Amino acid sequence: MDSPSTHSRRALLSAGIAVAGGGLLASSAGTASATPRPDARRAHDHARGGRYVDPRGPEVAEVERRRNDSGRVRRLHMEAQKARIDLGSLSVDTWVYGDQLPGKEIRVTAGDTLSMTFVNHLPQSTTVHWHGLRLRNDMDGVPDITQRAIRPGSSFHYRFRVPDPGTYWFHPHVGVQQDHGLYGPLIIDDPREPLEYDHEWVVVLDDWLDGVDGSNPDTVLNELNHGRGSMHGHDGSDHGGGHSAMAGPGSDHGHGRTNDHGAGHSTSSPERHDRDEHDSTGGETRPPGWGPAVFPNVDLDRLVPDVDGSRLGTLGLGLADQSLHDVGLGDVPLPGTSTRAAVGAAPMPAARAGRGARRDDGPRHDGRSGPSRLLSDSSHSAVLKSMPGNVNYPYHLINGRTKRAPETFRCRPGDRIRIRFINAGGDTAYRVALGGHRMTVTHTDGHPVEHARAEQLLIGMAERYDVLVTAGSGVFPLVAIADSKGPGKSALAVLRTASGRAPDASAHPRELEGRLMTADRLRADESVRARIRQPDRTISLRLNGNMRSFNWAINGRPYTPSQRYPVREGERVRLVFRNRTKMWHPMHLHGHSFTLPDGGPRKDTTIMRPGERLAVDLDADNPGLWMLHCHNIYHSESGMMTVLGYRQK
Repeated sequence: MDSPSTHSRRALLSAGIAVAGGGLLASSAGTASATPRPDARRAHDHARGGRYVDPRGPEVAEVERRRNDSGRVRRLHMEAQKARIDLGSLSVDTWVYGDQLPGKEIRVTAGDTLSMTFVNHLPQSTTVHWHGLRLRNDMDGVPDITQRAIRPGSSFHYRFRVPDPGTYWFHPHVGVQQDHGLYGPLIIDDPREPLEYDHEWVVVLDDWLDGVDGSNPDTVLNELNHGRGSMHGHDGSDHGGGHSAMAGPGSDHGHGRTNDHGAGHSTSSPERHDRDEHDSTGGETRPPGWGPAVFPNVDLDRLVPDVDGSRLGTLGLGLADQSLHDVGLGDVPLPGTSTRAAVGAAPMPAARAGRGARRDDGPRHDGRSGPSRLLSDSSHSAVLKSMPGNVNYPYHLINGRTKRAPETFRCRPGDRIRIRFINAGGDTAYRVALGGHRMTVTHTDGHPVEHARAEQLLIGMAERYDVLVTAGSGVFPLVAIADSKGPGKSALAVLRTASGRAPDASAHPRELEGRLMTADRLRADESVRARIRQPDRTISLRLNGNMRSFNWAINGRPYTPSQRYPVREGERVRLVFRNRTKMWHPMHLHGHSFTLPDGGPRKDTTIMRPGERLAVDLDADNPGLWMLHCHNIYHSESGMMTVLGYRQK
């Protein structure tokens, strides 16, 4: 199958792309090797008082106003729906954006405004998260935190400026929906592109099980975490366990007060923290509430009927689902559909019991609906120093194709090609190589690095790498090995510059035995290198949990949307990750990039191996509430998530 998405760089340049003002912020992350000042943490952050920036607050709007603006608006329409998709060697029923896998590439230029109407035709509520973008907080697509989930049959309008060029992608942030097939590439062109190349290829890697022999990601999650379901959506239902209503973004108990170390957290005094790397370990946990910047004037007597105490739990969920929509806080209904009707179509909460998985589009199961997809606990990755993952996927894909029907990229010998790799997998790290070629790494996670030669790349979930290659003459395999997940577990595409036999599905180029490039071996390009600065605040993030109980957490606390780790705009913040588990975790921060130690690259996702300690620095320059989580979606949806929250000034 020839690639429909091959781009000619010369054609792009000849099209006369207008130059947008501004560029990358050279100081949006910092060096992690400096020693924090004795006064690195501000004492008044431990006192009661103060509120968090609301995702729709004036601070967010002001930063958006100051962003790079080309004046152009890119208007788009996208729908999420169920579809039957041809993967090449088989067809499956799954969920996709539009009618293809991956979703249709979105391409804009840095400085443009992306304006997209998104329509949800899925049987579950969903959102769209714009992975890696330094965008405005209320467009980040996180239910409970930045927006209400978009109900089945409803729509939402995403609109934000796109300030930074690079390779990004989009996917849901509800349950394990991403592992159904809901993902697509987002490419931000640089109007001042310094690289010269003839063609550009976007290569999206994915691990696949949905629709194969009755398997689906929700059942796999329930098998892994013993029926607890997901933290966002709980088994995919719209009303599970009290997470269906947004936790008040700017609120502190709903009455203007804060408790910096919320009930139930084991935290020590500021003096103790100052002795331990000025460590903000506990975060904050508060009951869900609504801040005054979000909740309008509402006649509560009209909304709350007289009920007996036995119905209070159901009443609370019902009010959250119906009344908030009635006063304009819910989803945007489709044309011709009233808000009340859209809300009324949603199912009421059902009691959860047992260990069976439940899907909104099918019956409840007392067990898995297909063969077990759990990876043997004897599996081990020498590269990741742990089990390579938890899920044994039957297929691995490049651009939605299995290796028995691979995509073919065509060019001429000697052409210079830019390849943008995106790992959209749920549980798999890939080792990637192009047979007969060496790659020159130019970017990681959208940000330029000092060019480095590589024979193979390690790409964890959610990571991206851009490389340049000069095409040889012949037919060559582009192979992505599912690291240590078993023999034959790989994805394949083909580079063809001449006639000849295509590589077979078992192709294993010798480059896969060569030097492995990992992010810690790269250095940030001078254009994005952070200025040296002492951290103002250090936050310690201990990764906890085990594979038997699947009880993943950060600092011993499983995710709750009301938890906050406070930061303030303008601070240099140091995040100190300590992996106390026997599993590796790709840790991802929304809305920001951070710098790896010793002049390392700017990234938004970093691999944490067992026993590792890693300090990364970021500049707090994007106000709001931002998720920090493991991008193994089965780990995050079992608890390994938390929130960084900006304090109001």
